[in-house]
Amino acid sequence: MRNLLRADLKRIFRVGLIYGGLLLALIYISYAVLEGVVNDGSIGLINGVQKSLSGAPMALFIVFPTFYAVFAHELSSKSMQTVLGHGITRNKLIIAKLLDAAILLLCLYLVIIIAALIVINTESAIVLSPQQQVNLIIYIILRWLRHFGYIVFSAMIMYISGSTVLGIIACIAFTVVFKLVFNIVEFFSSLSLYDYTYDGLLDWAYTGIEVGTVPWQLLPAICYLLAALAITTYFFRRKEFDF
Repeated sequence: MRNLLRADLKRIFRVGLIYGGLLLALIYISYAVLEGVVNDGSIGLINGVQKSLSGAPMALFIVFPTFYAVFAHELSSKSMQTVLGHGITRNKLIIAKLLDAAILLLCLYLVIIIAALIVINTESAIVLSPQQQVNLIIYIILRWLRHFGYIVFSAMIMYISGSTVLGIIACIAFTVVFKLVFNIVEFFSSLSLYDYTYDGLLDWAYTGIEVGTVPWQLLPAICYLLAALAITTYFFRRKEFDF
């Protein structure tokens, strides 16, 4: 499995789309941060980072290129059959692909964290307490977990349907559409559905961290990911391939 991960990551990091997406993400974050600093100083920096990372454009700049780099040719080419033919089980194949996505996302977010810390520690006009810096890093890490979840759910749909296109559509829907849909439903009804979604649980987890309580909402959020993985492996084990 290590050899599979190594070979996949070498291929993935040669996909130019992820670097284009990262560049656009950094430009988008820089604009939001600059606007925030001009209006509110140090607090504006925090608000700018949080606003940019929570927006749909940021998700598209990061999540879509990651999903495309890892999964775009997974079903259309014979690479998956080749891997399975060399003794890798279907469960391990799915786990390896999701690890590819997690590692790639982590690398992209490490660049964002490093860029944020450089700005904070080199710009004399910006003064953040150590706790504010820690909270900002935690917020970015939770965004990584959120975006990784989008990829897990999208991969589930892709493997169940056997369609890369449906997986890409699901990826875009998770990053752009679903939160808007839940907000509209809540606006026209008394149902608080969003709080029980994957996104809502992570939002409440960060709120808990900010006020110093235990972010227990992380547990059901992780259960969502494990459930999606279990569903994916269940259906994928029953799928037939032409070797």
